[in-house]
Amino acid sequence: MNFDETYNRLFKPVLAYVQSRVQNAAAAADIASRVWQKAFEHQGQYRPEKGLADQWIFGIARNEVNKYFGFWEIKRFLSLTAQEEVFQSQEALPPQQLERQELNRRLLGALQRLASRERDLVSLKFYGGFNNRQIAHLTGYSESNVGTILSRAVQKLRTLLGDL
Repeated sequence: MNFDETYNRLFKPVLAYVQSRVQNAAAAADIASRVWQKAFEHQGQYRPEKGLADQWIFGIARNEVNKYFGFWEIKRFLSLTAQEEVFQSQEALPPQQLERQELNRRLLGALQRLASRERDLVSLKFYGGFNNRQIAHLTGYSESNVGTILSRAVQKLRTLLGDL
């Protein structure tokens, strides 16, 4: 595996995947950073016979996101400020950017209403760019199960988003 080429090719898809799962820009950046740090430190452990480098990287990303949620659940009970919202100032944006932000906000809100498993598979498919066979290999589900879950999840998203 050529780490530099893999990093350059997958940086944006990995970050998009993590953001779609976490929905917090700062946390997503931290998690994505840990993904690439671990991938770099353990690149000698990558085995091409076990799957594509993309699958290996996204496997690390899935693990880091799952660790984040496990830590977040613990922190939620230990911290009084864990659920406070962080307010970010927004400069005036052109109408197209505001419209796109609104669409992204609605999409991320709809994604949050899916079950965790559905959200994970949708993120791998549409943010990670994996096909159903690759997702099945990565998650341990059968390929037909992946297809069924994705189909139902997309239908739920269509219903939740309505007239987009």
